[in-house]
Amino acid sequence: MAIVEPRLLSQMIQKLGLMDHEQLVPKSTELLRLLQIKSVGSSANLGDYAKAIICIDLACSLLGLPPCDSEALVRLSGLKKTAYANNRRTLEKLLDISQVIGINEICIQLGLHQAQKEATVLLDSYKKYIGGADGEVDFTHPQYAAMALYQACKRLKIKPPKSKLVAFSHLKPTLWTLLEKNWDKFLANASKTHVLKSKQSQPVEMMEPAKETTQVPINGLKHSSPEKIEPYGNWKKRMLEKAYRELKSLQER
Repeated sequence: MAIVEPRLLSQMIQKLGLMDHEQLVPKSTELLRLLQIKSVGSSANLGDYAKAIICIDLACSLLGLPPCDSEALVRLSGLKKTAYANNRRTLEKLLDISQVIGINEICIQLGLHQAQKEATVLLDSYKKYIGGADGEVDFTHPQYAAMALYQACKRLKIKPPKSKLVAFSHLKPTLWTLLEKNWDKFLANASKTHVLKSKQSQPVEMMEPAKETTQVPINGLKHSSPEKIEPYGNWKKRMLEKAYRELKSLQER
């Protein structure tokens, strides 16, 4: 793999509107050189230009810079959205800088801060729902965070950026559809059992039981009297009489 010249790398960064960040060129160059050392067959089919764009993207994340324009990155790389996301994930692993993409990271990238809290609640409930049935599940996979945000947006009446969330999930459209169906089933079950409530009300299991109060007559008004307990002797006599009547009825048949 040929290393993209710093001048050309600077031009790419300029096109992305990131020239104000002086550390970006050396960090991107560092990642490209490291990638050359670790280059294996899995990245052989990816063009040098696309690798450089992805390394700029990764450098931004490592330096804690504001997220790049995802559409601009995909356009400059010459890849399709799904291919870009998959190759970015591959290079992360090759460079040993793989980061867990969670709800917070996706919210920052897509500007969905208003759905973050709801998505977190949904994901925590989903973990409990699926954990007992399927055993150990790798919830660090971005598909769960992406789907939780998608469902949170729908519940909050926010139009979810579905195509972008699918890209974050690293799932093919068919697998996303299967996951969405699984979530629909989970949400339907949660709704029936009142596990999830709107923000205005608490989950049933979190509500405190109503405290018992002793009714006190006010100004002579009538109030409900406590339930009377039948004396044991009366109950025993009544049960014996009932049993005797049933036995006699059976004998007469």
